[in-house]
Amino acid sequence: MSVAAQRRRTIRASSVARALAIIGDRWSLLILATAFQGVRRFDDWRRGLGVSTNVLSERLGRLVRSGCLARVPAHAGQRRQEYRLTPMGAAIYPTALMIWRFDRHWSRQRRLQPGALLHTRCGALAMPTLICAACRRPVDAREVRYEAGPGAGLDRMPPPRAQRRSTVRPDAGTALATLVGELVTILGDRWTPQVLAAFFVGAHRYEEIRRETRIATNLLADRLRLLTEHGLLEQRPGRELPHRHEYALTPKGMDAYPVILTLLKWGDRWLAGRAGPPLLLQHQPCGKALDPLVVCDCCGAELDPHEVTFRRPRSRLRPAPSP
Repeated sequence: MSVAAQRRRTIRASSVARALAIIGDRWSLLILATAFQGVRRFDDWRRGLGVSTNVLSERLGRLVRSGCLARVPAHAGQRRQEYRLTPMGAAIYPTALMIWRFDRHWSRQRRLQPGALLHTRCGALAMPTLICAACRRPVDAREVRYEAGPGAGLDRMPPPRAQRRSTVRPDAGTALATLVGELVTILGDRWTPQVLAAFFVGAHRYEEIRRETRIATNLLADRLRLLTEHGLLEQRPGRELPHRHEYALTPKGMDAYPVILTLLKWGDRWLAGRAGPPLLLQHQPCGKALDPLVVCDCCGAELDPHEVTFRRPRSRLRPAPSP
């Protein structure tokens, strides 16, 4: 294989891309989100999410192989098994909270979602907030500086998946509609979040986004269209060449930054390997390396899934009873 052909099979090393290669589809995100609600059994997911048996089996197997879930006996001495979050899977919780937060602000389905998050540690109804661990200030994408990290370089492009990006709309009568909004549909393929992430490191023009993501032109055009239709991007005349348009983040698009940032942190922690993170982030207000934390906006404590409960409409999705 020629050097040029080998290069076409690579993408820029990215912790976000690595994370999405594992969890970057709609059903995997939904399985993990509901696992945080206490769901452990195959039949509970199948009935509650309305997912087909073969798709659910494939996604659960993939999450087990990746290390996010573990298959364990449901009860001692019984053959029946259930799935539990591993430390790696549990560490995705900040991303799940940021997806919920985004959808509470922007999703057209927000009336069907959990209406409030109760932080049992302080007893307050809270809104998850992303802050810098060093200075405790909320993180603003415009106040973060980026530079290549020790793991910068190229990764092999993940193999194509058999399934297309899901276009199924959630039924208002299912638990799926009460747990999530439109962001899972947008995030539910590995390319769209990578295109979105390119804007946070300064890309605006088509050529810049293409160079940053290294994805095929037809895929890039489709994802730019999708993000524009959902209101995260807008087209505008170019700053240097007004006759050539470029893309810019809308306020809705800027508000997706915490989701991208928590995915990046998870990928740095679990997928960077010995080489280290591909990208280093500095929080400019304090000048320290950015360590993003998701905290309660009332007491400032980091949110733990064992200290958070959701109030939501009556749902068919119920966790298995504790042994």
